[in-house]
Amino acid sequence: MTSRVLQDAATTTAASASQKQKQGPAPETQGEIPVVSLSRLTKSDFQPEEYLKETLKTVQEKNIRQFRKALEDARKVASKNLQKNVYKNYESFVFISKEISGMERDMQLLRELLLNINQVGDDLMDEDEQSIMDAEEPGGRVAALGRRRTMRMSMANQQDMFKDQLTKVWRTIRDAQRFVPFAPNRHVVGDVRNISELSPSTMQTRQKVDIVVLSDMLLLAVRKKRGNYAQTLLVAERSFLLSDVTVADVSDSPRAGNMVKIVNRAETFLFGFKSTEAKNEFLMLIGHAKAGIFGAEPPSMPPSLPPPLPNSMRPGAIPVRSTRSRQSVSGADDDQESMAEGLRSRIDEMLDALDIHIARREFVDATTLVQRLKRQVGESPKPAAAVLRAIDTHIAELSRLILTDLLIPCSPRKQVAANVSLLHQLGWDKEAKEAFLASRSATIKNRTRQLKLEGNTRLYIRELAIVYFRLIRNTCEWYSEFFADPTMISALIAWVRQEMAGYAVIFRRHVFHEMQKFQVIASCLNHTLAEVDILGHAGLDLKFMLDQEFFPDLTGCIRSFEGRCLVLLTKAVTGDSLSVASKISTASNENAARLFGAQIPIVASVSKLDEVLTDFGNELRFIVRDSLYGQVVASVLSIIEGVLKQFLTVLRKGSNTHAQELALLVSTQAVVSWVVPRSAAHLDRIFGRTVTDIHNLEQRLEAFPASLQDVFCQKHAVAISRSSFDFVTAEFLDEREVGDDMVPSPAMEQLLRGLGDIARELDRWPLPKRAVLGGIIDCMFVQMIDPRNWETTGGEKRRFSHYGVHCLVLDIHFLLRVCGSLVSKSTNNMANRVCEKALRSYFAVNAGGGAREMMNKMWYDARVRTAMQRLGYGFPDFGRGFEHRSQQSFENGAQPESVPLSTRDNAASPAPSATSR
Repeated sequence: MTSRVLQDAATTTAASASQKQKQGPAPETQGEIPVVSLSRLTKSDFQPEEYLKETLKTVQEKNIRQFRKALEDARKVASKNLQKNVYKNYESFVFISKEISGMERDMQLLRELLLNINQVGDDLMDEDEQSIMDAEEPGGRVAALGRRRTMRMSMANQQDMFKDQLTKVWRTIRDAQRFVPFAPNRHVVGDVRNISELSPSTMQTRQKVDIVVLSDMLLLAVRKKRGNYAQTLLVAERSFLLSDVTVADVSDSPRAGNMVKIVNRAETFLFGFKSTEAKNEFLMLIGHAKAGIFGAEPPSMPPSLPPPLPNSMRPGAIPVRSTRSRQSVSGADDDQESMAEGLRSRIDEMLDALDIHIARREFVDATTLVQRLKRQVGESPKPAAAVLRAIDTHIAELSRLILTDLLIPCSPRKQVAANVSLLHQLGWDKEAKEAFLASRSATIKNRTRQLKLEGNTRLYIRELAIVYFRLIRNTCEWYSEFFADPTMISALIAWVRQEMAGYAVIFRRHVFHEMQKFQVIASCLNHTLAEVDILGHAGLDLKFMLDQEFFPDLTGCIRSFEGRCLVLLTKAVTGDSLSVASKISTASNENAARLFGAQIPIVASVSKLDEVLTDFGNELRFIVRDSLYGQVVASVLSIIEGVLKQFLTVLRKGSNTHAQELALLVSTQAVVSWVVPRSAAHLDRIFGRTVTDIHNLEQRLEAFPASLQDVFCQKHAVAISRSSFDFVTAEFLDEREVGDDMVPSPAMEQLLRGLGDIARELDRWPLPKRAVLGGIIDCMFVQMIDPRNWETTGGEKRRFSHYGVHCLVLDIHFLLRVCGSLVSKSTNNMANRVCEKALRSYFAVNAGGGAREMMNKMWYDARVRTAMQRLGYGFPDFGRGFEHRSQQSFENGAQPESVPLSTRDNAASPAPSATSR
C-alpha cells in the first residue's frame, strides 16, 4: 500500500514538473532543478544521506529550495492517498481482525486437544510398563493384588455415597436435578465457589457463579439474591458434558490474569478467579474428572504452587469425597506396607465408614468413629505418617462441617450444645468458642433487623434493648454451661463489650443523631438501664459500660442545646426595643428588693433569658446525673455570660436613647441579682443539692453592672462635651477686657442642660443617680486633663489669653457650683489641675511682665450667683421655667425650686487655688 501511495505521489510530482518545463527554459543562473526520484525512495535499502549527496551535488541554493518544496508536495500527496486507502479498506481491516481472533481461539483449542491426546498416550504407556514390571518382579503380582484389594469397595455402598452426594447438590442448588439427573457412577469430584463469568469480548463481569465438577459433567450455578436481607440462592443455569468441552488456561495471554476458558463446541465461556490457587484447584479438579473418564492418573500440581485445600475443608462447601480418597492410606508411603495386613484393613474400613458418615452428616457416629480410630492408631507401635495425616484430614473435615452448623444463627439450645460437645471431643474448643459467639452475634443481628421503626423512637429502643440484652444474658448462661474452662471467660467479656458497642451505635443513630428531646432521651435510657439490670442475674453489671458509651453523647446533646439557646437569645437581644416589658415582684428576694424596691422593671430579652434557663433546667431534669454536673454548670454559665456580653456590645456600639440605655443598665443588674439566683435555686432542686458554682456566679458578676455603668458614663461624657462645651476644640484667645458683666459661656449652660436631661431620666429608674452623674462629670475632667488636649496639632503648647483664662475658670467654677454634691473629691482635684495648667500656660506666655492681675474668689462667686439667679431653677431643672418667671422675682431674693442656692454655696470649688495668684 505504501509503494502504491508513493507511486501516486510520483505521478502527481512528475505532472507538476512537466508543466513547469512547458512554461519555457529557466534562466542560466538558475541551473537544473533536480527531480524527485520516487523509485529510489521506495527501495528497501534506501539511504537518505547518499541520495541527497548525489542529487544535490552541483545544485544551487535556489534550486535546492525548489527541490525541498517538491519533496513536501510529494509527502502531502502520499499522506492524502494513504488516508483515502484507509477509508476505502476499513471494512476489510475489521473483517481480517475478526478472522485473526477466531484463528487464535481455534489454535488454543487445537493446542489443548493435542495436550490431552499426548497425556492419554503417556498414561497408557506408563500403565503397560508398570504392569510388565509387576509381573517380572518376584512377589509383584501379590503386591498388585494387595493394592487392588485395598482399593476395592462394595458397589452398593459406593452407589449409596454417590447418590447422597447428588442429593446434597440437588438440595443446595435449585433446579440442579433438571441439569444433572441421577446416573450410575456419577458423583461429585469437587466444587469451586465465587467465580466471575466474564464477557470474552469486553472482559466485563457478567455474573457470579459456582462450578460443581462431577465425574462426567460440569454444572454452573448462578448466585441470586432472595428476600430483603440480601441472602443469596444458588440456581442452576447450564451444564456441560466433560467429553464435549475443552478447558484451557489463558494465563499466557497478556490481557488475562487468573482466567480459564471453557469451549463447548461453538460456545466460548471465560471465567475469572480471585487467586492463582483457586484457578489451579479448578484445573486440578477438571484433571481428576477427565482422568476418571479416560482411565489415566490425574495431573499433578505445579511444584512451585502449594496444593489447595480440599473443598470439604472450606466453610459451607458441599461435603464430597472422591472415590480415590480411600487410597490415601494404602498407597501413600512405603511405611504403610510394613504395617500388619489386618490393622491396615481395619483402618481402611474405618476410614471408608467415616467417609460415609461425613457424607450423610451423621456427626455423632462420625465423632465416635474418630475416637475409635485414635485408639486403634494408639495401639499401633509405630503408626505410619500417611495414616496420621489421613486421620487429621478427616477430623478437620468433620470439624469444619460441625462448625458450619454451629454458625447457623437462631439455632435451638439443644442443637448448639450437641455441636459444641462434638467439637470438644474432637479437640476444637477454641474454634467452637469463636463459632458459638459468632452465631450469637448473627442471631442478635437477625432479631434486630426484624424490628420495625414506625416513628415511635421510644418503642423501638425498648424492643431493641429487650432483644440485645436478653440475648446477651442467654449467651452468658449458655457459655458458662458449654465452656467450663475459666481461661475462656475473657473471650465472653470481650464479646459482651463488642455487642454493647454495637447497641450503642444503633442507639446513638436513632436517639442522639436525630436531636431528640431530653425527655425522649431519658425514656430510652431508662428502658436500656432496666434491661441492663437483668444482666446482673448472670453476674454481669454493665452500667459502667453504658456510662462510658453514652457520656460523650449526653454532653454533646447538652452543648447542642446550649448552642440553640444562645442563638435564640441573640435574636431576642438584637430585636429587643429596650423598653420595659414587664415588672417582677421582689418580695421573695431581699437583695433584689434592696436594689430595686418592690418591683424590677425588665426588658423583653431578660424575660426571655429567664424563660430559656427555666426550660433548660426542666429538660435537664430528665437526664440529670452526677457525671453531667460539670457540663450543666458550664452550659448555664455560658448562656448567662453570653447575654451579658451582648448587652455590653449593644451599649457600646448602639445608638439608643437615654431611656433605652438606662433600661439596659437596670436589666443587667436584674440578670445578676434576680435571674442568676432563680436559676441556681432551680438547679438545686434538680440535683438535690446546692449547686455552689451557680451561687458563686452572682458574686463573680457583681462588678459587671458597674462596668456597664462606666461605659455609659464615658459614652455620654464624650457626647455631651462634643455637643456643647468641647474643651478639645475650644479657643481661649479672646483679648476682651475682664469686667463685672462676665457670665459663664453659653456652651457651659448647654452642657448643664444636657446633664439635667440625664438626671431627670434617671429619676424614673432604680439606679444610683449620684454615681451615674458623678461618673459623667468625672469622665469630662479626665478628658480635659489629658496631656494630648494641651497641645495643638503642630505640637505647640496650648495658649490662653487673659480673658480666656478667666472664661475657663468661670465656666469650671459655675459647673462645680451648680452640680454641688455630685462632684467628688477626685473630680474637684482634677478641676483644680485644669485651672492651674491654664494659669501656668498664661503666665508662661506673658513671663516678660505682660501678665495682668487675676480676679479673686469673691468675684467668681458673684458672677456664678448672678448667672444662677438669672437662669432660674437649680440642678437638675437648670434653665427650665425662666420664661415663666420675671426678673423681678429673682431680684427680690427668690431661690430655685429644685435645690436652694444656699446649699450650692458650700460646694467644692477650684476658685481659691485658681485666684490665689
